[in-house]
Amino acid sequence: MTSSNAPFLEKAAYIDAVRILQDTEPLPPVEPPPALKPPVSAPTTASTTASIDLDSIGEAEARRIVSEEHRALGYRPPDGPLAAQAQAAAARHPKGSLIPPNEKALVEAAEADAIRVAGEQGGQPTYSMQHITVPGQTRLLSAAETVRIDIRGVGKDEANRIMSEEHSELGYRPPAGSLAAEAQSAAVHHPQGEPGVPHPDTITLVEAAREDAQRVAAEREPDTVPSINIHTITKEEAQLLESLEHKFLGYTPPSGSLAAQAQASVARRGAQPVTKELAAFLYSEEHRTLGYEPPAGNIAVIAQSLADQNAADGGSRTLSDVGV
Repeated sequence: MTSSNAPFLEKAAYIDAVRILQDTEPLPPVEPPPALKPPVSAPTTASTTASIDLDSIGEAEARRIVSEEHRALGYRPPDGPLAAQAQAAAARHPKGSLIPPNEKALVEAAEADAIRVAGEQGGQPTYSMQHITVPGQTRLLSAAETVRIDIRGVGKDEANRIMSEEHSELGYRPPAGSLAAEAQSAAVHHPQGEPGVPHPDTITLVEAAREDAQRVAAEREPDTVPSINIHTITKEEAQLLESLEHKFLGYTPPSGSLAAQAQASVARRGAQPVTKELAAFLYSEEHRTLGYEPPAGNIAVIAQSLADQNAADGGSRTLSDVGV
């Protein structure tokens, strides 16, 4: 019994273990990451939003981002942009990550954020970009504008929903420049949303978070964590994920780890009878990820069978009853 998560478990466990270990002194030894073929990245354009995992930023990376963004803007980056967020992240973990972003990624992220900042202020960057193509007088859209979300209507509840959904979709915390990061920042200024501005409904928020997660994932470096959908991960896969992460960490994965989230998701899902609605949700998730109809033995197919049986005889069968 499997799900679409199966091919990514080992890589995901390794990267999440590195994330946890980066704040640990001294760092326990970590085995080399499993080999993966790097995906082919699309060329970066002016519509690229800066996408750097702040958990991987140390003092050296933060200085480079500040320098590049300062050079691009022609003045010191203000509070809020990537440069300021990178400095704050570096203060928490000066040495950065065991897997830091490469030089090109840092420069691209700084340039992309400089274009965004300059555009919001009605201007253009002051120097020729090394990696980013800047068209005419086009202003770089924010993540929220790209997915057609009015950020003014986003309060704390909406921001938390976006963060949860995008985190789940990506398998790691959404980085600076993501819709989730923008929503969190907006909610700080207006926890209930701006007065008079309608709140986006739940379906709109979920769809926007997923769309933005796809954009973020496409821009990430090949050494970042693959997407693990904790909604569809099976009990066996969650146990394997915990075992792998335990091996890489050298101790039981703590609360907040990907392994812990997966175990909690399996437990919550297994505590409720399988309904037609739950089965349809799982089938939709797996079909979207796989790109084809889920095969026999997939969690979605098993859920459909249980839902049909429950509907036929009024039963309360759960996925945990069949070890899923």
